[in-house]
Amino acid sequence: MGDGGGPVRDWADLRRLGPLWSALRAERPEIELVTPEPWFGPGGGRRGDIRFALYRRIIEIRDGQLSLRPHLHPRVPFWVGEVVRPAGTEEFAILVEAATIAAALEAARAGHRFPVAPAEGWVPQPLAAGLREEAAWLVKVAAAYRRSPVMAHVRRRVRAELAGVAAAR
Repeated sequence: MGDGGGPVRDWADLRRLGPLWSALRAERPEIELVTPEPWFGPGGGRRGDIRFALYRRIIEIRDGQLSLRPHLHPRVPFWVGEVVRPAGTEEFAILVEAATIAAALEAARAGHRFPVAPAEGWVPQPLAAGLREEAAWLVKVAAAYRRSPVMAHVRRRVRAELAGVAAAR
């Protein structure tokens, strides 16, 4: 696997992943890998600390996604499709991944689990081959999670549905 960036790029990617990681960690604090002694701090440290931090952040984000699987709403890809066309593009895949996280966090906060998997016909993005590719993908997902108006649309849809479920009880 080639470097394709170096410490400056790794640091930038680590910062860009921060909001997505923070949202996942707020709901699932167990995703944060804890070490017995400080492994990274201001001013640097061992060569490769930034790279190690980026690896950890990616692992923690993916762990958060896995822990949210019972809360994945099966309609998210359709809801994204109501706002973004065409399906099948990289932009659509990024938005679906980000919106899936947003909807799952809403459902997890409400304590609601869904009995079915995400919508038929939706295939998750294949995992990237290396750190650089995985970081680049998750940086795009994190940006969509933070900035896309699609997230508000999906959150409204899942909240309305969960309110209906709660009212029916």
